Amino acid sequence: MISGLKFSARSLVLGLAAASLFATAATAGPIEDRQEDMKKVGKAMGQLAAIAKKEAAFDAAVVKAAGETIAESVKEFKNDFPEDSKDGPPETWAKPEIWSNMDDFNAKADKSVEAAMAMAAVTEEANFMPAMGELGGSCKACHENYRRPKN
Repeated sequence: MISGLKFSARSLVLGLAAASLFATAATAGPIEDRQEDMKKVGKAMGQLAAIAKKEAAFDAAVVKAAGETIAESVKEFKNDFPEDSKDGPPETWAKPEIWSNMDDFNAKADKSVEAAMAMAAVTEEANFMPAMGELGGSCKACHENYRRPKN
């Protein structure tokens, strides 16, 4: 009986610790949320860049998954930049121009979502590089205006 109680107590402690971790992650904040979304975009863009550089073979399934990941992550940007998230901590590379030009920022995000969905629809290698150019251009347009360089 005592060993059963030890197991139950241990399970309870582990369960509470896990719940605490999940609660912390869920309430991290908008800066952390947007950084996590950008990490997802960066990872997916890395997969696409490898194909573009011929470091990886064209694979329509990889292209589709990467495009969808980028689209879903960028859709979240509209939730990731509330007014009270201009300054950290943690460090943020978002320029203040985002909040003073939110309509333009959202329009650029929408263009990136469209470009990412077009990328996800690419099934033939011949269509890959044009789609990559559109996607890269949409990312660049936003970064030029709304992201300060990392030091």
